Amino acid sequence: MMTTDREADIKAAAHDWLLRFSLESPTSADRARFEAWRAEDPRHGDAYQRFESIWQDAATLTDLAHLVPLPATPDRWPRRALYALRVRPSIWAAGAAIAGAIAAFAVWILIPVTHFATGVAEVREIRLTDGSEVTLGARTSIDVDFRSDERRVIMSEGEAFFSVSKNPARAFVVVVGNKEVRVVGTKFEIRRRDEGVRVSVVEGTVEVMQSPAASPAVSIGTLSRSARSHADAAHPTVTLSDGASATLPDAQVGEQPEERVLTAGQQVTAATAGPIPDPQLMPGGEPAAWRHGRLVYVDAPLREVVADANRYSQESIAIGDERIADLRVSVTYPSNRIEEMLSALSRSLSIDIERPAAGKIVLTSKVGSE
Repeated sequence: MMTTDREADIKAAAHDWLLRFSLESPTSADRARFEAWRAEDPRHGDAYQRFESIWQDAATLTDLAHLVPLPATPDRWPRRALYALRVRPSIWAAGAAIAGAIAAFAVWILIPVTHFATGVAEVREIRLTDGSEVTLGARTSIDVDFRSDERRVIMSEGEAFFSVSKNPARAFVVVVGNKEVRVVGTKFEIRRRDEGVRVSVVEGTVEVMQSPAASPAVSIGTLSRSARSHADAAHPTVTLSDGASATLPDAQVGEQPEERVLTAGQQVTAATAGPIPDPQLMPGGEPAAWRHGRLVYVDAPLREVVADANRYSQESIAIGDERIADLRVSVTYPSNRIEEMLSALSRSLSIDIERPAAGKIVLTSKVGSE
């Protein structure tokens, strides 16, 4: 399995480098990174050369265009084919070569999405093929799907810190449930919870919006920018990208776009369903401190602290009393000392720590047990 994953990574990298050199204008820094990548492993250079050869073979379609038409004749197609094979075998040889090149190129171009995940208490740093870096927190899962026009990451759970390599021609998009985070090049953190998502910006500008595929309902908030530009209060009809049209209720025409632009030092916490609120200032403390083995909370609900602790704890932690779930907590502790953190919370918040079964911890209120 490890060999297969490694081969897939090499293949994905070769694909991305070829598209970059073929469709963009690489800088000297790009070429230096490419040479460094190729020098890391002999398989890197072999993969790139093979991919480049396939690309060049496919390009010969234009050069061989004059060989494609068969001689015009009123005969039935089997007779025309036999005539061509007998008189002009080069047509068939060229056709076979082109077909083979196209088939091979299709296999290479349809590279599967690359999956990355971490386990309990595991923090992992990943360098993507575009030079961007992603740090995954514990129990985090992402899928990377890079194409020639867009860099897309699907985040299904956990938390991650992104340091995105700037490329205005290829936006970097992170899909988190029914929300999309779109950047060109910046640094930001995403934390996904069952109830929603939090985006915190450390550097640059980040756009948070509703995913176009989040809901089939047509509303001003979920349409693309080009579609929204056609909406008019006097003529509430919107033309969609596929040519279809939809008439919006009067109440929807005046709605604000479901997107927010965040700058450095800002964050937004959006529920799974509903609108995206206005950005707020990030609380004090080091952003994404979990990268360095610390969990930091400033006036956070206990339920959030427990949810994070579960990703670093070998034992399951649950809140057994909803009366304490929203108690506000300000605490900093090492991510490998969950037991000590729970003991400290027990003393300061009048919380009981129960162990009803092996590997399970339940937090309850001392007030209710007295």
